[in-house]
Amino acid sequence: MTAPIPVTRDTVKRLAVYKQGLHQRPPSADQAQLKRIIKRIGLLQLDSISVVARSHYLVMLARAGLYNPADLDALLDDGFLFESWAHAICQIPMTYYPWFHALIQQRQLKETRWRLDKLGDDMPEIVSRVREVVRERGPTSSKDLQSERRGPGGWWNWKPTKVALEYLFDLGELMVSHRVNFQRYYDLTERVLAGRGMKLDKSFDDYQRWAVERGLRHQGIATANQVADYHRLYKRAAADTLKDMMNAGEALPVAVEGWKDAAYIHRDDLDLLHEIRNGLHEPQMTLFLSPFDNLFWDRDRDQALWDFHYRIEVYTPKSKRVYGYYVMPILHGCDLVGRIDPKVDRARKRLIFNALHLEKGAKQTAALSSGLIKAIEEFMAFHGCDSFELVNCRFKRLSGRLRRYFA
Repeated sequence: MTAPIPVTRDTVKRLAVYKQGLHQRPPSADQAQLKRIIKRIGLLQLDSISVVARSHYLVMLARAGLYNPADLDALLDDGFLFESWAHAICQIPMTYYPWFHALIQQRQLKETRWRLDKLGDDMPEIVSRVREVVRERGPTSSKDLQSERRGPGGWWNWKPTKVALEYLFDLGELMVSHRVNFQRYYDLTERVLAGRGMKLDKSFDDYQRWAVERGLRHQGIATANQVADYHRLYKRAAADTLKDMMNAGEALPVAVEGWKDAAYIHRDDLDLLHEIRNGLHEPQMTLFLSPFDNLFWDRDRDQALWDFHYRIEVYTPKSKRVYGYYVMPILHGCDLVGRIDPKVDRARKRLIFNALHLEKGAKQTAALSSGLIKAIEEFMAFHGCDSFELVNCRFKRLSGRLRRYFA
């Protein structure tokens, strides 16, 4: 058995930041670069909350710099991307669809997530009717379909036809053809895939093997549980697959400083690991990361790698929030050094930080101040703001410099 490669946590962080494309900006932010970024990270998670901008726009902003969101939207409309459950609901390069088709087929066999008989006796009939409406009309949104809503809280307050659309989407009969103002339009899967000549010949085992390999490559160095989390695989299945990959020489064992669990690196990344150990690919940027950014999806990994405890507080009562409503981590170089609670006052074209926090041990350096100023200016430009307000920050030196600069 190959002896584990010893690495420091700092090396793992630098490799992770590089793998996620957060170490430096591409030469341009055109649509070709957006495609490269999505392939680099594999999945672009979607979320409906829009305090500053929707999450996938923020994920791209951190990696591409200032870009046109319409160029990102067009990647779904043009068929470069499709939508499916992965880590959560994600936009994914269409070239990966054959593997996800195998996952969808497995879901069809189990159908454990949906039990229509528990949702009402009328649901099978509604599903059948919605299927025929989409077949006749083509791309159809929930708002195009009429039905009464169920009781408070039922199915997230979805109306029955919305439930039917999501059911057919989950089982692969429908795909998202495009969005208008974030509203999904569904069409028959065979129509969305028409003319692509895809071979849908992957098995569920193929999918699991592929997802484990991609999860490892997207993170650089990771434990079996961390690899599993990237595509929300069963932990045991990911661990078994990694052992198979190790026996085949495709994954190599790594001993990370301070970690109890075994970690792995893909053999193709050994040269990159050597380069990073020798000071290449040094992260230089200060960035605000979406709460749903791929870099820190796994909360246990956040704790083990960055000593960073993060929880979404959007649904926490205001009196119990620790950091704020929509909290975005601050990445400075390869470290998560703080958090902001931002808001955009669109009427006043004003970017507001309700709070700015620094992590324990983070130093108020000139480099951090300069990096934050650049990041704030970019954030303002992206959101069409011409003024900035810092409400709460208990770090006097940092808050003083920011307030003076943006006065």
